[in-house]
Amino acid sequence: MLSELFDQFSPRSCPVKVSLVSKMEISQPSIGIFYISKMLALAPYATRKNSKGQYEIRRSWIFTVYSASLTVTLVFLTYRGLLFDANSKIPVRASFRMKSATSKVVTALDVSVVVLAVVSGVYCGLFSLRETLKLNARLYRIDNTLNACNYSRRDRWRALGMASVSLVTISVLLGLDVGSWMRKAEEMNIEESDTELNVHWYIPFYSLYFILTGLHINFANTAYGLGRRFRRLNQMLSSSFLGEPKEASALKLRKMSTVKTVSTNTTMTPTALHSNLTKLSSEMLPNESAAKNKGLLIQTMADNHESLTKCVLLLSNAFGIAVLFILVSCLLHLVATAYFLFLELLSTRDNGYLWVQALWILLHSFRLLMVVEPCHLAARESRKTIQIVCAIERKVHEPILAEAVKKFWQQLLVVDSDFSASGLCRVNRTILTSFASAIATYLVILIQFQKTNG
Repeated sequence: MLSELFDQFSPRSCPVKVSLVSKMEISQPSIGIFYISKMLALAPYATRKNSKGQYEIRRSWIFTVYSASLTVTLVFLTYRGLLFDANSKIPVRASFRMKSATSKVVTALDVSVVVLAVVSGVYCGLFSLRETLKLNARLYRIDNTLNACNYSRRDRWRALGMASVSLVTISVLLGLDVGSWMRKAEEMNIEESDTELNVHWYIPFYSLYFILTGLHINFANTAYGLGRRFRRLNQMLSSSFLGEPKEASALKLRKMSTVKTVSTNTTMTPTALHSNLTKLSSEMLPNESAAKNKGLLIQTMADNHESLTKCVLLLSNAFGIAVLFILVSCLLHLVATAYFLFLELLSTRDNGYLWVQALWILLHSFRLLMVVEPCHLAARESRKTIQIVCAIERKVHEPILAEAVKKFWQQLLVVDSDFSASGLCRVNRTILTSFASAIATYLVILIQFQKTNG
């Protein structure tokens, strides 16, 4: 009876009701991020909450057309403005960013990487839904087993806070940047010419930054969600076999008092089931039965860990191209912004412009961390599992339970929970040192070219 009841909540038997979804986690705490992404052309879908509290999601053709049209329009106007500024010459109209051949190359790359990152992000929302279906189906089953669907209010506010802070920051910085360029246009205004028109043509390019920021928020929220599930799995393993840690006191598992309640209540939550199994195995069942049920618990945790690892792979496949362009955009933006900052230091030394460029460097560094840190934290939580399993292996003595723990340990030896950008590079903290050295190298090369070209 206990085995049948346990199988009811195992990852292999939980029913899933998922339709077309975007490449992001759709859950109660992150539903606000979904609506923000919808307005930013990254999630062309419609949602409806059914009687069971699940989100049924389907494709919205209205928002599909909106996403494609908005992206194509902004990209066209961005390159049109880039050409307009490149062809502006004194005495007709002065160019702002393209005063030399090196500046033209740097600006063109600066704009192009943003366009490529945005287009790849919108493409992820419009096409390639197979990996997304698998990802959300697995997350649903894992949440049922780990009881991770009962999110706290803190998780909801954390998601909304991340989205709000990111969007407000980019809005303020874009406003400061446009204001500094408008002030420069007024200072160098030529008679009978509209010098400010060059700045106006860059507004479509600045608009793409909102979509790019939404893409960062989507990926960071989904990667952080996987890390949260890894942490929840580790807490359940520690509390079940190593004693409840102090930091998990808020997640104390509910216990029921009789075998009769366990055998008749077929709608209990997985956490309550886990609590009953723990108490029954330690107080009411023979040693062999207790070891068998603990082995089933270990097997379920192993299945969930394997499923989470596959979710990491699915997320890497779904977001691979977008993450690759995001990383490239962060690299080139840090190089280009530092280059323009250096040029300003050697010329007029406009304090307002210098501060804006310094803020841009901080923003691009923050964008890089929004991609790297959630991936690093999720991978770190995954690697913690093997330490917990090794501690459990030293503690258990029953042959059945020892065999289950050994299989879990062997599984963890070959698991790979690191995120990657289309398989080209691993997304973790080691990439930060590579970026630092690359930025320094390319900046020196650009400065040398600038001195050669005058």
